Amino acid sequence: MRKTLIINGDDFGLSAATNAGIVRAHTEGVLTATSLMVTGEARNEALTAAQQYPSLDVGLHLVFCDGLSVLPAERLRGVVDSAGRFAGHEVPAGFRYWLNPRLRDALRDECRAQIETHLRLVGYLNHIDGHRNLHLHPVLIDILGELAPEYRVPYVRVVREPLATTLAYARDRLGFKLIDATFFSLLSARAARRLKARGVGFTDSLFGFLQTGRLNESYVCSVIAALPPGSFTEFYFHPVGEANGSAGGKDKPANHETEILTSPRVQDAIAKAGVTLTNFAAIAQAQRPSTATPADGASRW
Repeated sequence: MRKTLIINGDDFGLSAATNAGIVRAHTEGVLTATSLMVTGEARNEALTAAQQYPSLDVGLHLVFCDGLSVLPAERLRGVVDSAGRFAGHEVPAGFRYWLNPRLRDALRDECRAQIETHLRLVGYLNHIDGHRNLHLHPVLIDILGELAPEYRVPYVRVVREPLATTLAYARDRLGFKLIDATFFSLLSARAARRLKARGVGFTDSLFGFLQTGRLNESYVCSVIAALPPGSFTEFYFHPVGEANGSAGGKDKPANHETEILTSPRVQDAIAKAGVTLTNFAAIAQAQRPSTATPADGASRW
């Protein structure tokens, strides 16, 4: 009945500052996994860091909004603009994908291209999530339900955040949280059914969604203390660190999440709660037959 926790850092490869925060949160703190944007502007730097720290499990952060495609723009007409850029916000992107069935083959091709690019660059893939969680869009999750088993990806993020727990420790933006929780509970229930039918795993619960951009040390410690026995949980963050002497522009407000992840108080909360830190690589390896060879990205935790 142990409590198992994966602490993930999203947006690896987005910027030098993001990479710096993720590396520091892993080497000095409690972050156990990250998710790579394969077309991020600092992707190559992220890959170098991943090679230096093999205990950091690197998954795929699928991008279908606010980013660049892998495939050329001429193969994704109606999905990206002439520069290969997706819509800047998830809402118009989501409506476009839903209302135009002719885009689905292109979306499948791009999803496949991002998975194959990740495998070529990183060499393994144990978990997939999505930028702005757009991967839970009904069209995209159906595609992932097909491709994850094909590429033997054992885990996909499902956003099932226990609303009562979050509200017990953070009641700000109550109306927005109720709306987001209701909408994503419906998306996630559908996604869970699709993934389970295909043999793809996901955590029992997740935190970090309803408090995105508003995390603080007290909230994180309270959530960790409240994890029930036998739970399998992902807690995701957007850590940012110092890059070339500066956290850099739009990344700077997120710098406090790196401080949370390296805080002695958070580490103490994990120890007191009897929580086992791990990552998707270690769990996937434990579930393989004993004759299997260890995977890259195996946990140090």
